[in-house]
Amino acid sequence: MLESLIVENLGVIEYAELEFQTGLVVITGETGAGKTLLTTALGLLLGARGSPELIGPHGDRARVAAQLDPDGTQVLLRRELTNTGRNQVRIDREAVTLAELSERTAHEVEIFGQHLAATLTQPSAQLLILDKFGSIDDSLLRELRAEATRLEAELAELRTRGNDRMRRLEFVNYELGVLRDAKLEDPEEDEKIEERIARLALTRDRQQFLSALHDLLVGEAGITDEVGKLNSQAKELMPEFSNRLVALMDELDDLAHDSRIALENEFEDPQALAELEDRLGVLVAMKRRFGGTLHDVLQTQSSLELERSDLEDSESSEAEIIAKLTSLAPQIEVALHDLRSARHRAAEDLVGKVEAMLTEVALVGAQCRITFDDPDRIVPTFLFTANPGIPPMPLGKVASGGELSRLMLAIARVAGASTPTLIFDEIDAGIGGSTGLRIAEVLRSMAGRHQVLVVTHLAQIAAAADQHVVVTKSTTTDQVATSLQVVTGSERVREIARMLSGHADSPQAQEHAKDLIARFADRSDVY
Repeated sequence: MLESLIVENLGVIEYAELEFQTGLVVITGETGAGKTLLTTALGLLLGARGSPELIGPHGDRARVAAQLDPDGTQVLLRRELTNTGRNQVRIDREAVTLAELSERTAHEVEIFGQHLAATLTQPSAQLLILDKFGSIDDSLLRELRAEATRLEAELAELRTRGNDRMRRLEFVNYELGVLRDAKLEDPEEDEKIEERIARLALTRDRQQFLSALHDLLVGEAGITDEVGKLNSQAKELMPEFSNRLVALMDELDDLAHDSRIALENEFEDPQALAELEDRLGVLVAMKRRFGGTLHDVLQTQSSLELERSDLEDSESSEAEIIAKLTSLAPQIEVALHDLRSARHRAAEDLVGKVEAMLTEVALVGAQCRITFDDPDRIVPTFLFTANPGIPPMPLGKVASGGELSRLMLAIARVAGASTPTLIFDEIDAGIGGSTGLRIAEVLRSMAGRHQVLVVTHLAQIAAAADQHVVVTKSTTTDQVATSLQVVTGSERVREIARMLSGHADSPQAQEHAKDLIARFADRSDVY
């Protein structure tokens, strides 16, 4: 059960603290006093979304706390809202997320608000009620369908890109063919070839020099022969030069001999040089085509090979996706069948139990039905008629506000059977008189099995309370303050008199209030 609640700087509530009793707890007060802020505070502690707009004028943050007693073990829930939008959420001393908070409290407290009665006409609300009542989990079907949707989108994308993929694969194969023909392996091959070409070029130049020198010395009309001829003339004409010419001839002979030996030792393979220059041309062309160095070209080759593998794998990926979709189809069908069966069983059970409650909530002769129009989505449609002889129709077309509120109460009585604490926030819209008494009796009966908190404008419901809390508002020139007070005795009589007539001190209203209180004083019946 819910044991206590503390609210600080939430809307018009500067500070409020309240301990709850078991049974039926009724919260009343004039319009605008802040009654609904109490259910807002409890909603925040159950995981509802908060916003900075909820923070009051007495600081930059709002705080709410509540103590629950599930299974005899006390649990403290705390939540803080800041004007920056940040939340601090704790269960006991442990920081938790809103989702964790909602999950931990889902089976302990449930709020049924006036807005929920209004949204009862919406398919999403009806589905939520049915699944909660039947303890139905549709997560398996949702997960299977989500996976199928993802795979279908992936398959469509693959097929859309099919033509582009083929064109790209052709281009990649062509480029890889060019690279394969180039037979690239060593990222430094071009540098090594350039060094070898430089060495071969030097050999070629030395060879050319030695050949020219040797030809000059001993070739046709070479210097050595010419010097010999001059020496023959010198012997006759100028003998003093003959010795010197002989020495010169000896030197030229030595030079010719040495150049011949050197020329024989210098070996140049013209074919090798041409091949190296051709190979270097190929490497330069590759660098020009693919950019950067040979190392970059080899990296490009590796990237293209990986891309080709991915492009070729796309064909197998398409087959794999189709296979997965094929295997998902029977799984979805089984999950759909199971969910359909579960919801149909739950719908039949819910209708039976709610119809049994309709008389108790002053809907004598009313009927309700649940149908399923879409066999694949299995979304329920709640049908209702308040009048015998008129076939049930969708709620939004036939039910008045008061009828919706009473139907919501009947559903809450049935669907909330396992929840220890039930909170009703002004679901008495459009209800009064004898109908109000019937609703009060139902709430009183429910309080025999649950802790029931009700925010109400109806004096009949207030008179049935085990604990009566009044929310009052006081206004000064610069601020509005809200306070909570548990009323008993004459103060309770005055509050119910105010609710009946608008005047707390009216003798007639007070007598009526006493009669109402006495009506419920000894009632302890439960369904």
